[in-house]
Amino acid sequence: MKRVKNNKALVFLAVGTVCLFCAACSVQPSPLYGTWSDNRGNTFSFYEDGTFNSKVTAAGGSSSNYEGNYSVLLNAMTLSCTNVELRVVTEWDIRGNMLYLDWINEGGEAVSMTLYKVSD
Repeated sequence: MKRVKNNKALVFLAVGTVCLFCAACSVQPSPLYGTWSDNRGNTFSFYEDGTFNSKVTAAGGSSSNYEGNYSVLLNAMTLSCTNVELRVVTEWDIRGNMLYLDWINEGGEAVSMTLYKVSD
C-alpha cells in the first residue's frame, strides 16, 4: 500500500512540474503586431495571422498601398505583396516604440523608415 501512495505522489509531482513548465513558457505576442506610422505618411499594420497592409510614400510624394504576407526570422523580414509583384527582404529592429526598416518599392527606390507604434 505504501508503494502505491509513493507512485501517486510521484505522478502528482511530475504533472505539477509539467504544468509549471508550460505556464512559464507561455507564448508572448510579437512586439511587431499592431499599426506603425510616421510623419511622412508611411503606415504599416502587422497581424498575428502573418498578413500585413501598408501605405508607403516615395521621395516624390506619391504613395502606394501594399498588402500581403510577411515572415520573420530573427532580425530579417520578408514581405511578399499579393496586390503587386513585389517581394521585399529587409532587416528590421524595434527599439522602444520605434520600428526601423527599409522598404524597396517597385521602381527599386529604397525608403528608410522610422515608424512609431500607434495602436496594438
